Amino acid sequence: MVNLKKLAATVTLGTLLISGTTPGFAASLTDKQKKVQQQQQQNSSEQSKANASIQSREQAISKEQQEINKLDAELQDVINDVAQKKAEIRATQEKIAKLEEQIKKYEAKMKAQEELMKERMATMQKNGGTSINWAEFIFGSKDFGDLITRMITAGTIQENDKQIFEEYQATKEKLAAAQADLKSERDALVTQKEQLEERKVALDKKMKERAAKVKKLNAEKIKFESKLMSLKEMESTLQAQEASIKAEIEAQRRAAEEAKRKAAAEAEAAAAAAKKKQASNATASSSNAAATTPAASAPASGGMFQRPSGGRLTQGWGPASGVNGYTFHNGIDLAAPVGTPIRAAQTGTVTTAGWGGAYGNHVIITHVINGQVWTTVYAHLSSVSVSAGQRVSQGQHIGGMGSTGNSTGSHLHFEIHRGGYSYSSSSAGNTVNPASFF
Repeated sequence: MVNLKKLAATVTLGTLLISGTTPGFAASLTDKQKKVQQQQQQNSSEQSKANASIQSREQAISKEQQEINKLDAELQDVINDVAQKKAEIRATQEKIAKLEEQIKKYEAKMKAQEELMKERMATMQKNGGTSINWAEFIFGSKDFGDLITRMITAGTIQENDKQIFEEYQATKEKLAAAQADLKSERDALVTQKEQLEERKVALDKKMKERAAKVKKLNAEKIKFESKLMSLKEMESTLQAQEASIKAEIEAQRRAAEEAKRKAAAEAEAAAAAAKKKQASNATASSSNAAATTPAASAPASGGMFQRPSGGRLTQGWGPASGVNGYTFHNGIDLAAPVGTPIRAAQTGTVTTAGWGGAYGNHVIITHVINGQVWTTVYAHLSSVSVSAGQRVSQGQHIGGMGSTGNSTGSHLHFEIHRGGYSYSSSSAGNTVNPASFF
């Protein structure tokens, strides 16, 4: 038989043990859970603060970069303007040098003509010029030129000497015109130099402003690459373009002469062949000869400019956000794999070919079409297969597509300028929409 008292005592002890242990254990778990939750909340709060700080910093950096991009757009226009002013000054200085040389020739010619006329007047006075009041002419004239003018006006010069005196008068007028032009060009040069100095001051001010902003970013240990084409590069491009325009015009002149010579030779050969044939075959012979003569006016392709590469259009010509350092996109972007062939959009002379700042590997070609200068630009190439000064034909391979310079992927940046190359990051400048040609 079970001892009921002993069993009751055992149950009571077990109950006491259980009731004594459970409250303490539960309290311990609750405290730990609270601590974990508090730690999680603290971590979450700190993480939120860190995220907010990072986001704030990124926004500040983005804002600084956008401001620098805006400055870059403004700076590029000033750099271009300074380079253009320098080009204008060089052109004016060349005009002045030519005018000064011209004036020296006129003065030397007048001196020789004066000596000749002095001899003729001495002869006139000796051989019957007594009817002329020489004292009145000589002492009433301001200088020798005025003396000749008075004599021509008075009709006192004999017919056989008239041509000599009129030639002198013409030289005198040309000299006066050249001296007036020289004064005008010198005045223009003074104005141009003043304008250049003003633009240089503006450029210096903006460069300092930009340097301060870049320094601020560098203090944050942020790398920022310049998107500017330097003034030196711009001047070099302008000078190279002047040379390539002359070269292209000369190449076209030689090509026209060669075509004319060839056409004349073919016509002569056709005429000689026609004489040897019977009269019944003369017409057919003439038609065959005409059929073999190439049409000089036939265009190289369906349009003035052909599409320079394959690929899809990723950005068109027109206004831009300014995020990439420009507020106007001066060309079109065609995206395709690295190495995709790039071809000349039209026949012309290569102005520059190689590496250059934001464009990376690039080619600039100058074209002269019906007397109008055009310029095409091919940027971000992976390779360049032509050189400066080289003449290329429409459709000729000039390089491979790539992602050099300021580029985020393989593509061709293609521009067409009506006139010489003149970059503007904030307006169309002299660019036209390439898409309108093909």
